[in-house]
Amino acid sequence: MAEAEVSNDVPSGLPDATRLGAAAQRMLQIEDAAREEAISTVFKLLHNILGDLENPKKRRVKKVNATFQRKVGRHSCAVDFLRASGFLEADDAEAEAEEDRKGGLLYMPVAYILRLTDAHHVLAGVAKEAGVSVPAMPGGSFNPCSSMVQSVDTTRSAKAPDAWKTQAESLRDEVKKRERELREEVEQAPEVALRPAAFWLSAGRRLEEVIREAEQDSEERVSDNHLLKEQVASAKQALSGSHTFESADKKRLAQLQRTKAHQSCVLRIICPDKSVLQVQFRSAEKGEKVLEAIKPLFSDAVQASRWYVYRSPPMERMNPKASLSAAGFAPGAVMYLGFDGEKCGPPFLQAGLVDQLGPCREESGVTAPSSFTGEAMGWGAGHRLGTTSFAAESSAGAAKAQKIEGEAMKPE
Repeated sequence: MAEAEVSNDVPSGLPDATRLGAAAQRMLQIEDAAREEAISTVFKLLHNILGDLENPKKRRVKKVNATFQRKVGRHSCAVDFLRASGFLEADDAEAEAEEDRKGGLLYMPVAYILRLTDAHHVLAGVAKEAGVSVPAMPGGSFNPCSSMVQSVDTTRSAKAPDAWKTQAESLRDEVKKRERELREEVEQAPEVALRPAAFWLSAGRRLEEVIREAEQDSEERVSDNHLLKEQVASAKQALSGSHTFESADKKRLAQLQRTKAHQSCVLRIICPDKSVLQVQFRSAEKGEKVLEAIKPLFSDAVQASRWYVYRSPPMERMNPKASLSAAGFAPGAVMYLGFDGEKCGPPFLQAGLVDQLGPCREESGVTAPSSFTGEAMGWGAGHRLGTTSFAAESSAGAAKAQKIEGEAMKPE
């Protein structure tokens, strides 16, 4: 690895300086305490270099380091900020595992003073917007370039007013309070009856209708007219120039105040034969409890196989350790029954649920290749797919059926 260098020249071979601002703005989108942790850690990495410019050890970061991964490495925007600051990928010859050696380091071969101070300045602006304290640039230790560092530092003497600090801290407390309230509302929800039901995919009601019934939501839903009024008000505000700056925490708080804590979750699991199992759970239930509860609802052949449930796209199996809410399933989700290895044949549900299915659509005389009927989708009501009269009425509807079928027939 090349010897560490220090340069007062204009940076050469680095990404454009505008990448700093772009990456920093994306860091504002990191949620909650993770955002403060990422910003503070990036500050520390930069200041370690500025405080000891000629020390190559300060410029090395092992990407597999657990602390680095938790605070910075898992956020692509934070890693992009480090790259724009001058870090490059390098091989880690000290790594024990072969897969950790190739590109296992973030290393800064040349410390460009101008780029590092630019990085500090950009990050300081974002930190203020996020309500994160901005540390002063290091200058206490011997540094041959300290005079230049201090001359371009725009934040060393700048101090935020006490009133601003109080307001920012109060806002962050409000965000944490609202997040806690939403979490507690989900976790403390009463038990929900399983209510297992079975039907053919083409015969089921819209999932949204079932969710509304399950939650018994009495809140008035936002209408199109209300949304239009909001857009008009926003446009008037922009024209009048009265738009005020909103920090990331203020935007986050506004979003949380509009967020509803869904206490229950409706799951629909589509089997390979297009039979559907519908169940309900608390949103706080963990995946392992959900899988344990639905297992007896499947046929003996399914229970004896290596089955799993997943959603797609992208294909993602249910995480046994994550709650339905944390996995993004609440208030409802459509999932699929899959198999590792050999797949058993139908029926996939236990006998009592199979009785609920009734005759298959194909057995009832519908000759269309799709498992959907015109009535089930709300178009071509009163006709069966594949009939002459329906085809004459809407060839576009047939094309739509094929498209929907393609989405429904997801690979396992």
